[in-house]
Amino acid sequence: MKTHFVVKHPLFGRANNRLPIGYQQRSPYYWWWAFLRRNEEYLACCKAGGKGALSSLYADFGDVLTDNFKDWWTKDERGAKLFGEKPLPLNVKELKSSAEWDASWTEDKVMVVAFPLNVSKRNLQTKFAQLIKERHDGKRGKKRIGNQNLSTAQYKLERAVSIETLRIQLDVYDKVMAKQRGELDKTLAEIGADMRLVKNAMPIKGEYARDAAVKRNIMASTVSRHFKDAQRIIANTALGKFPKSR
Repeated sequence: MKTHFVVKHPLFGRANNRLPIGYQQRSPYYWWWAFLRRNEEYLACCKAGGKGALSSLYADFGDVLTDNFKDWWTKDERGAKLFGEKPLPLNVKELKSSAEWDASWTEDKVMVVAFPLNVSKRNLQTKFAQLIKERHDGKRGKKRIGNQNLSTAQYKLERAVSIETLRIQLDVYDKVMAKQRGELDKTLAEIGADMRLVKNAMPIKGEYARDAAVKRNIMASTVSRHFKDAQRIIANTALGKFPKSR
């Protein structure tokens, strides 16, 4: 049975027609792996062969020292084991008698419907479509992410997440860390301007010094906020959680 995920899973293409890495990055699971690779404590555990305080997490997530998400995800079906939902014990079927009723069917997991057969098939299909729209219109998928009780995955997303925000946060984190190591000679404001983080705070040649200073402060504070958010997400990965809690 095909593994089910509550959010978009990474796509790799076929052996003779690999998809660009962007198809992997559309999945929050890619970013879970990417942020985990910035956790120094976990990296130390990987370098020690899985020994240390995070050994139990290592037993599940394995080595992330190699910069190849596809290999990490597919090794021993790791992605499916970590993030896949367990198959539901129920298939769509007709109940022949009341004896087939299962007391474990709760409203949040199963919809039981009775249809009269003395109406047209078209009317039945219309009514069924209406019921599905009311009970399973797409919003429930987002709700499942935040409700731990409704997911059966071994590791669950803490909340709904913006892929573009994660991309920006990690990019900011890498640049600020490079600055701290002396590898990037840029101010926080310059980093923000290079990334065009705040469109209305982009520097303009010849503008008043006071306006330029205000824009630099806005850019610097934006970079600082993204960096701190990234730090919290990275710290959370060592707890087996992603992203940061609100």
